[in-house]
Amino acid sequence: MNLLPELEGDVPIRSSGERFLEKFRARVNAGLLSGRPESRSNYTIGAASPGRLEILAADWATATNVGLNRIELQQLEAGVIRYHVTYWRWARFALALSGALGLVGVVMLVAFDARAYIARHPESMMPGLSVAQNFAVAWLMVAFWGFIWPWLLISMHKRPLHRLVTHLITEVDRDQRSSV
Repeated sequence: MNLLPELEGDVPIRSSGERFLEKFRARVNAGLLSGRPESRSNYTIGAASPGRLEILAADWATATNVGLNRIELQQLEAGVIRYHVTYWRWARFALALSGALGLVGVVMLVAFDARAYIARHPESMMPGLSVAQNFAVAWLMVAFWGFIWPWLLISMHKRPLHRLVTHLITEVDRDQRSSV
């Protein structure tokens, strides 16, 4: 399982590569996700050269919206577009948010003597577990949701991003062919 916030793939297209990239550039300028300007879909064109186009999330709201922080489209051969997506800004947001919640959980478990609280309030215990076991479960939950979950989330986010990028490429290619 690759936990790094990046992915790549190939999508077949029917348009010529140069015309497709021109049309994709126009789509970015019009509003990448929906084809119209939106506050959380503010993308700009980065580096561009024949057969290659880079798209960047222009602001924080866009970077954390769906995770398309940087998209590189490249025509490798006729009829195929290769994409490479990185979503480090989205990943840092997920890590920071979960990490902050994890730190709050650690502080609460340590500063407020959670073991004594559990012992004084048996109704808060999981049935069949001792105070020590309930305390261990509390620590495991803080560790999981604060420090393990964001890495799993980063990994699980790849599949929806693959689908989204494939959909965008296919939609732009279809629109390109229908407007010719």
